[in-house]
Amino acid sequence: MKLHIANYEPGRTGGGWTFSRYLANKLGQSDYESADVYMITGASMINSTDFNNGVVEKAKSDGKKIVLRIDNALRNSRNGNLGMTRMKKFAELADVVIYQSKWAKDYLMPFTKKDGPVILNGCDLNLFYPDEKRPNTYIYSRVNRDETKGWEVARYWFSRQHITGGELDALKSKLYIVGNFSPELRDANFDFYMGENYEFLAVLATPAYAKLLRQSESFIYTYFMDACSNSACEALVSGCRIVGPKYFQTTGGMPEILQAFREGGREALGLERMVGEYKHHLSML
Repeated sequence: MKLHIANYEPGRTGGGWTFSRYLANKLGQSDYESADVYMITGASMINSTDFNNGVVEKAKSDGKKIVLRIDNALRNSRNGNLGMTRMKKFAELADVVIYQSKWAKDYLMPFTKKDGPVILNGCDLNLFYPDEKRPNTYIYSRVNRDETKGWEVARYWFSRQHITGGELDALKSKLYIVGNFSPELRDANFDFYMGENYEFLAVLATPAYAKLLRQSESFIYTYFMDACSNSACEALVSGCRIVGPKYFQTTGGMPEILQAFREGGREALGLERMVGEYKHHLSML
């Protein structure tokens, strides 16, 4: 079996791109002509031009097995008003649809009308692992500025804990802010106003981010209905506590991630487990 991952760009950041890189490194990325399997790692990975040009239909007519990985609904407002149209079309063409979590399957199978296995995300345990922690250190991370990532919730939670004493030591606690944020927010002190101790690190390369996780005590999780958060998996296997308003840990695929970690430890969220499950299902095509 030879795999071709559609629009594979190994240098890109974000959950779907990270997954593509993991799979390509472990299973190989074949050229289109020689591939048996044409894999779409997310409906948004096929841009509007390629969608309109029928690249997936061509792969189907060329005899490739089509595999579609689905995580969450694609908001049309962020995807050229074609996000869910693409998902529906690719699901119809797919020989197998793989969902990132049971939550994602329950949410989206009524739309796609396509049953399929559930495979939770996994991360590289040789890169993400616990190390000596610096006391009272917190991380908030997001790659994009999507409002579902809950920055304002995280800011309020950290600031409120700081003000009231909460679980944070107001004199020692420090928040590392990682990712993309607007110039207006950066210039306005991230809307902090009580002397909160933070450091903005922008988007970090994976090795630098992994090192930060290894050395930090807590990860502030405020993602709303994330299908299967890579960031949460990476934080857990790096030995970080998951903190923040408990409600967000009950949304999306987060309960499944937490359960898998409780029952199976680091290996349950590891890359080898995830790739093994994908290899199994691809071999059945």
